[in-house]
Amino acid sequence: MPVPRPDLRIDPTTPPAVVAALDRAADRLTTVLTLLDADARRIRPWLGDPVSAEAAARYAGHAADAAGAAIERIRTLRSEIVRARDAVARSGRDYAGTEAGIVRSWTRS
Repeated sequence: MPVPRPDLRIDPTTPPAVVAALDRAADRLTTVLTLLDADARRIRPWLGDPVSAEAAARYAGHAADAAGAAIERIRTLRSEIVRARDAVARSGRDYAGTEAGIVRSWTRS
């Protein structure tokens, strides 16, 4: 009688590689967010007068902090990448633990 073998296997190096790739993506977004946030808050009077200075300040505040601001959407994307990274890491650990348990069960006498 043939020895049963699992039909599906995941290369054990894949989950850590995916985690590392997601870490790199989150790190790149962190760098970009820092630069964007600093740039969005830099107030430049468009015409050099008080009215355009006030308009520039309102625009900067809206660009950096308003609901639906592009920077906030990028922050949300970064948070989603971090959540995905954590889920892949958990799944990888669970998979490795399950595989180890299966191997132990096959090797017991």
